[in-house]
Amino acid sequence: MIFILIAKTSEDPRKGLTAFLFHADQPGWQIDRRIPIMGPEEHGGHCEITFDGLEIPDENRLLEVGDGLKVTQIRLGRARLTHCMRWLGLCKRAMEIASEYVGERESFGEKLIDHEGVQWMMGEAAMDIQIGRLLTMHAAWLLDHENFSRKEISMAKVQVADALHKAVDTAIQLCGARGYSKDTLLEWMYRYARQAKLVDGASEVHKMVLSRFHKNEGPRFWSWGV
Repeated sequence: MIFILIAKTSEDPRKGLTAFLFHADQPGWQIDRRIPIMGPEEHGGHCEITFDGLEIPDENRLLEVGDGLKVTQIRLGRARLTHCMRWLGLCKRAMEIASEYVGERESFGEKLIDHEGVQWMMGEAAMDIQIGRLLTMHAAWLLDHENFSRKEISMAKVQVADALHKAVDTAIQLCGARGYSKDTLLEWMYRYARQAKLVDGASEVHKMVLSRFHKNEGPRFWSWGV
């Protein structure tokens, strides 16, 4: 198993990190503990690690000295879109669970889905999901055309994270006690959804990125990116 290590190699705020590869069998590092988290574990979990005497030759360096941040951004752009794709699938599943329930459950002599308030909730969640789908597809299209699509990825990441949280929360609300129980996947999805606003950049950070793009690009900010 190969790991990527981002090491501090200078005090430069922009070029102070360098990326290296090292093998799991190399001596000089250990996992101190696995950190339990609110949602389900994935990708090996979260750990506290101690490095003591780990030596990595320069031939294992990725890109140039000081390019550690660049390495992370190259990886994170595409990774954020894969998050969005997975989250959109969860959004749709939450809506399916809610749709099935409100289509069968009756209240005051009517199916829940026939109540105007329920229709508003379902319609708004569906609209937010579709907006997220379009932003994700646009960002992916730009990547296919050799564009870093940084601002588009930030837009998609923020929107889809919010859409996931709203879709699952709406589904739980509409399913009532059943949604809060473990009889459906919704409670698992709700715990999972909370991390969407944190991983690979908090939503607030992405909004700061978008603000800078808007300030620097002016009217070009709205360009389709062709």
